[in-house]
Order: sequence, then structure tokens, then C-alpha cells
Amino acid sequence: MKGKLKNEAGQALPMALIMLVLGGFLVVPTLALMTTNLTANRTVDTKTSAIYAADAGIQDALWKLGNDVDPFPGGINSYNLAETLNGMTVTVEKVALVDDLYTLKATARLDDEVKAVITAQAVAGSDYSWLFDQALTSENDVETSNHDIIYGGVLCGGEFIGDDDQVWSGTITEEATVEFPSAQELIDYYMSTIDPVANNYTSNSIYISSSYTKANPYMIPPIYRNGSLRIYGNGYGKLSGTIYLAGASTGQLWIDPGTTIDLNTHTIFSEYYNNCAGDAINFQPNCYIYGPGCIIAIGNINYQPNLGTGELLVGVEDVDTGEVTTTQDRFALYRFKATATDKLSSFQVKCSVPTEVPEAHVKVAVYADASGAPGALLGAADYADNITVISSWNPLRFPSTQINSSTYYWLAAISDAPVISKQTVSSTAISKYKSKTFSGFQFSTENPPTVLSSPNTERYMLRGFSDSQEFIFIMSVDCGVNLQPHASFYGSIAGDTTVELGTWCTINLVTFDEGDLDFPSITGSGSGSGEGGNSPPLLNYNIQ
Repeated sequence: MKGKLKNEAGQALPMALIMLVLGGFLVVPTLALMTTNLTANRTVDTKTSAIYAADAGIQDALWKLGNDVDPFPGGINSYNLAETLNGMTVTVEKVALVDDLYTLKATARLDDEVKAVITAQAVAGSDYSWLFDQALTSENDVETSNHDIIYGGVLCGGEFIGDDDQVWSGTITEEATVEFPSAQELIDYYMSTIDPVANNYTSNSIYISSSYTKANPYMIPPIYRNGSLRIYGNGYGKLSGTIYLAGASTGQLWIDPGTTIDLNTHTIFSEYYNNCAGDAINFQPNCYIYGPGCIIAIGNINYQPNLGTGELLVGVEDVDTGEVTTTQDRFALYRFKATATDKLSSFQVKCSVPTEVPEAHVKVAVYADASGAPGALLGAADYADNITVISSWNPLRFPSTQINSSTYYWLAAISDAPVISKQTVSSTAISKYKSKTFSGFQFSTENPPTVLSSPNTERYMLRGFSDSQEFIFIMSVDCGVNLQPHASFYGSIAGDTTVELGTWCTINLVTFDEGDLDFPSITGSGSGSGEGGNSPPLLNYNIQ
């Protein structure tokens, strides 16, 4: 018996037969699974390739729009790419065109079967960055008040109602063809920068307490508000996205006195219109606005903040008086205390040019303080600027110079004509001067400058601002802009109707990085085929 049991001959056959039966059951589903996976992979690969091909169609149309090439010449509504992509034929269609808003559709086909469809919307056909090239732009008239000074050009479809001498460094172009982007176009554009659901703001106010400062600001999130909004408090608020106010009769915004708003490259946009009755956006007197950024509304904009868009570091507050008794060819200095730590980047000298002087020239500098006397030379603008304006602050660009809070400095200026304004003050130790000839003059690097005399109680009208003087763009699409800042305005203004400037207002068209502004303009990074070219901004992009 034991021998028989130990004999394994023939036992492998049953096991082999059992495994063969089981394997037979598994072969069919395994082959089916492999076939399914292979088919799925092929489908995914085909779909991915088709999406890439359709995207190329969208990009082709965008490149043409951004480089002044009409993708649909002669009134056609579609075209095929010249070459097949990933073995597919790509058709680009113009589904709709409203003003400059293109709705594009790209379809990728393989053997006449649709494999992928992409739709996109883009603002194109017009590059609206030209609006930034003028200090003032209007489809109709531009009207200024007495003593307003404009550093930059004026472009209007109507008349310039003001004195030509007010435009100091620009040209006046009247009866021009001026076409703003439409209200709907801007609505579509800014709606693409906000999520009406995720960014829905139900409260009608934002309170910013004084505990929030420039160093520790209250970060205002992207906001979609269907109705009015009030921002108030004595703190420092900083935008982190678009503020969008919906409602043609309800979407108003008020910024209260004492409140500081840093646009931080973003945009405040209001749909409010109400037949140009009331204000869509109202920056009340004694609020503070910093840039760069955009303030855009369909209706009226009332802009009356304190200190314009710059931060006064050293110098006097804005004043409307000041006699002109400065002797010609006098090197004059005045002592100031810095209000904050920042880079001094622009300078202003208040001048009054007499009628017998066609133009004047001014050079400026800043010295450190050495125990109540002028010390080391920190920075100077040793070039002459033409001064032709009457009784106004004249902005001058200045080499970036570090200024520290609560530290005293001496601002200095010299002119070739008796034009620098001054005031009478009580102290006799804060003003200095030295007789010098303007021609060939360079600010002394002696520490301290020697042989300075005291002009007794004369305070020369000098002041310096920080880098915060950044470009702000204000635009009313269908109504007007009332500009009455309590100091100079730095940027560009566009209004559909009369742009009204407050008395003693100075507008300065300063340089800026266009890419920093959230505005429908073409700002591509390259040019020419193969480099991407200029591309208009996409509003929507959907893969079907």
C-alpha cells in the first residue's frame, strides 16, 4: 500500500487539465480587458491630440488678431489651418463678433469625424492701451479750470476749453476720432476676472480699522457685489483682485474720508449708469489712493482724494498761495522732516512765472542733515526743466534716493529766473541760501556746503515724493470724470463727456509698466511668427 501511495505517476495530468480549464475561463475576459484598455488609450491619445490641434487653431486666430491680420478676410466666417495637425484637419470659425469681442470656435476632425471642439472669447481688433498715451482723452469736450496744469497731451473728439498754455509738455488734438471700448465689452472683460459665485459679497460695507497700516494692510479680496458698497475707516486697505459692482442703477462705490486704498495693479469697476445721474464711484475728499491700477465705471466718477497718488515724504503740504521773491541765480535750501521710510523719486518746486519770462529752468537736490545744517549731498537732478506754468507745483523726476522716517533733510533748488515761490514762517534757522550763477551750476558735494546765508523767515516752496507716485487710469465710459484731488494727479483720465478739473489741479502723465494694469489692451511678449506675437486677452476658454 505504501508503495502505491508513493507512486505519483499520472497525478500531473489531472492538475494540468484543471489549470487548462481555469486558464480557458480567464483568457476571454483578459483579452477583452486588454482590448478595452487599448481602445481607451487610443481614444485618449486621439482626444489629447485633437485638443492640442484645436488649441492651435485658437492660437492661430489670436496671433492674427494681435498682429493686425484679419483671420476672416472678405467677410468669411471660417478657415482651415494650412497644414494638418496630429493628422487632423482644424477649422477655425467666427461664431460671433460684438464690437471688438470675438467668439471663436476651433474644431479638430479626423476622417471627417469631430474629435475636439474649443470655444473662446477675446477682446481684439482694437488695442486700447493708446488711451494711456494722453493725460486727458474724451470723445467730446475737455474743459479745464483756471490755473490747471497738464503735463501730457490732450486728445478730444470735441473742443479743448481752456488755455493752451496749461498744457506744458504735450499737444492738444481737437475734433479727433476717439472711440472708447463699449460698456458691454468692459463688462465682459471684467466679469472674466471675477467669480460671481465664489467672490459674491453680501455686505454693503467694508470697515478698515486704524490697526491696518502700509506695512500690515487689510487685504481686500476679489469682490463681486450686486449693489452698492461703502469702504470706510482710518486704516490701509490693499486690493488683491478686482472689485466688481453690478447693477446699472445700484452698483455704486463710496470711499470715505480717512480711508486708504492701494489698488495694487488691480481694478475697481462699476456697472452703475442711471443716465449719468449720481456717481458710480466716489472718492471723497481726504481719502488716500495709491497705484498703479484702474478705476473704471460706465457712469460718473468723482475723484477727490488727498495727496493724489503719491506719498509726501519731505516738504510742505499743498498750498495755493506763495509769493515770488526768490532772487535769480540763488541756491536756496529748506529743512524738512521725513514722514516715512521710502525712496524719494520725484521732486516738486512751486513756481510763479512772470509774464516777462517766457520760460524758466530749475535744478533740484536733497542734502542730509548735519545737526541742523545741510550735510552730505544725497541726490541731485543737474539738468534744467522748462518751467512755463503760472503759480503751480512743477513735478520733476529725481534719482531714486533713500529717505528714512523722522529724519531731517534739506531740499535745494536753483533757478535762472526769479520764479520759486516762498512763504513767511516763524523760524529763522530752517532756510539757507547762497548766491550762485545758474549757468554751469552743479550742486556741491562739500559736507556741509559752505558760506550759506539765512534768508530770515523765508520758506521756499519745495517738496519730495516717494515711488508711490504710480500711474492710475480713470475712465468713465458713458459719462464724465470730475477730478479735484487735493494735490497732483499722476496718470491718465478718459471720459465720454466733459472732463472737469478742479481749480489748481495738476495732472502728470507719468511712465508705467502697461503689463501692471488690468485693462483690455494687447500686451504680448513677442512678435513675429514662431515667437507668439501679441495676443489679445482671453475672456473665456472652454474645451468640449
